[in-house]
Amino acid sequence: MIRNAVILNDTSTRYHHGCVRVMRLLTEGLKRSGLTIAARSPARHDWEKDETFLRALAEADVVVINGEGTLHHGREAGERLLRVATHPATRAPVALVNALWQDNPTAWAEPLKTMALVAARDSASAAAMAQATGREVRWLPDLSLSAPAEPAGPRRDGVLIGDSVRFSARKALARAALALPGARVLPTKTLSGRLWRLPVARALLYRAYMNSWTLRIPPFDLAQSESDYLAALAAAELHITGRFHGVCLSMLTETPFLALASNASKVERLLEDVGLGRDRLVTAQELTAPPPCAPFTPGEVDAIRAFRSRAAREAETLFTDIAALAGGQT
Repeated sequence: MIRNAVILNDTSTRYHHGCVRVMRLLTEGLKRSGLTIAARSPARHDWEKDETFLRALAEADVVVINGEGTLHHGREAGERLLRVATHPATRAPVALVNALWQDNPTAWAEPLKTMALVAARDSASAAAMAQATGREVRWLPDLSLSAPAEPAGPRRDGVLIGDSVRFSARKALARAALALPGARVLPTKTLSGRLWRLPVARALLYRAYMNSWTLRIPPFDLAQSESDYLAALAAAELHITGRFHGVCLSMLTETPFLALASNASKVERLLEDVGLGRDRLVTAQELTAPPPCAPFTPGEVDAIRAFRSRAAREAETLFTDIAALAGGQT
């Protein structure tokens, strides 16, 4: 018997390798557990006005909200996601998964109380949601860490500079790229249009995106696929990034990293949950003279591997439990 799932907040449309990976692993896990993906609502999409999606929602056996980094600081996009829990078209159990939760209105607790399953991607979010609702909230690492990547080659070399959601942080990262001889800028974003492959267009894109209008720019590229991005990380000696998923995928490939804070405390929470503390957090000022390397200690490697093992194990349990909500095969 076919059991249908619909997904809200499909972040694969946001042109970020981490988000693409999360959505791929989420859909593969649901399918592996016996569910058919009947419809997806893209990130920031007004699903309440999408008649095609609403028809699929009314016929779904389970509704899955991909929380990711949307549910913080009372953002309108987060409130729109939560409204599905009480929408007239929603007749199936609702599962919120992979969610950050930070500094949200107290009224947001009400839709959480109606959901059949709530899973956070960090322990602080789980604790905040549990306190707000008085219900059980599980937590497991971000889904990007729930499957292995190709192992690193025999030798690492060079520094990769990533990007950030914050414009000011991108400027600091661009400054670090110029300060480190041989550093290469590789954002988590991708643009596949042919225009961005032309040297002049790529240089203009770099200056506008990285908020850096210096005469000289460092080597800059955009990986065209998740696998290309992971391969570049796996070959690097150090990754300096301001992206949550930049940190996640660095840990996936066991690439030493330094991280700037993002637009919520997601990076800090991730490092605390792994057991790395805050030693790998840096400030924009510190990137004026960044280090050329920052190797992991054996203890850090052990903590990262344990965290990845937990992610893989608990993600499978999550998918099985979602399928059970739909009455699907487990």
